[in-house]
Amino acid sequence: MQSIDYYCDPAGIEQNALDQLKKYAQKSFLNKICAFTDIHYCDEKAIPVGVAFTTTDYFYPLITGKDIGCGVMYVKIDKAFWLKPFDKKAHYQALNFAQNKMTDDGLGGGNHFLSIEEDEEAVYIICHTGTRDRGIGLYQHCLQLTRDFSQVYGSEVDFIHRDFVQQDFFDYYQSILQFGYERRKNFCIKTLIFLQNAHYIQCNKAEINRAYLQHNVKAMADEGILYGTPYLLEDSVHNHLRFDRNTITHRKGSTELLRGKVAVIPLSMSRGSLMVNSGSPALVENALSSCAHGAGRKLSRFNAMKHWKTVLKEKERKQYKQRFEELLDKSGNFPSGYIQEFDFAYKDADEIFKWHPHLKKATQTTPVVTFKYTEI
Repeated sequence: MQSIDYYCDPAGIEQNALDQLKKYAQKSFLNKICAFTDIHYCDEKAIPVGVAFTTTDYFYPLITGKDIGCGVMYVKIDKAFWLKPFDKKAHYQALNFAQNKMTDDGLGGGNHFLSIEEDEEAVYIICHTGTRDRGIGLYQHCLQLTRDFSQVYGSEVDFIHRDFVQQDFFDYYQSILQFGYERRKNFCIKTLIFLQNAHYIQCNKAEINRAYLQHNVKAMADEGILYGTPYLLEDSVHNHLRFDRNTITHRKGSTELLRGKVAVIPLSMSRGSLMVNSGSPALVENALSSCAHGAGRKLSRFNAMKHWKTVLKEKERKQYKQRFEELLDKSGNFPSGYIQEFDFAYKDADEIFKWHPHLKKATQTTPVVTFKYTEI
């Protein structure tokens, strides 16, 4: 069994996830495996979420599940260009309607989201989503490849030798990752344009393309000026395989760290996000250029609902309803998908820096407004 590098408290890992991790560490061909603070059991596959590992000649293409290429992007706008606070009563429903038209296949369920967040100096449009149907298609392709390789190998296996596939496979895989990046960009940039159109951001409004929701903005630069508003875009992926010359890095729910880039670690829907930089190159390399991709659940989705109903006092539930009034349904209640993403369901952010010595804090945001798919 490969030794496991814990970027978390091993004693705090739920037993089923720990058993899953230790069993996976016995797999053939693994060079190194790391577990991060948001590690948790995954009932779909043999490896928990919140893990990264490397191999050399063989790779395990099924570990990401069907959400291949999932990641988090943000667009940053300096507050010098921000004209007024976001008015939820005036524009929540309009922006929610618009975000459903920003791509052909929506944000996706679970903890995927589109949000506007802020710190003292800037406003951030943040999108967490993946590759949707194309990721599922790639997963099915990889599933067939493992079956084909199993016949050559002589037994049923869940890995493939890199020489078994041609360059077109690696090109196909990269195209799916690119597609996820382009989807996130469409959500972030089109939200920026919505805010420009609604007089929230200083811009040259007369130049805005009125059909912007139908226009694919994938070719836009990651940094520039849009209709008079300077912006900066950063993206990080946390569910993928990265094929390098001598190493194949597998990330199942662990954020890829790129030198000189800021990565987003969402904390919770009611707490906001951490923006982090890479620290010491040696420490980053030891952590497989990876880190947690979220605060990590303290309560399962089921237990979060139980906590809401039986542990929180009515006064506390009322405070949530007053703060997030726009998310209430016609009966005055939150859909379960929102309750499951509130702060009480997640670990403290301090846990991340306690166990991730290779990270530096860039900033921490607070949420302004959040949108989730298939909720209201």
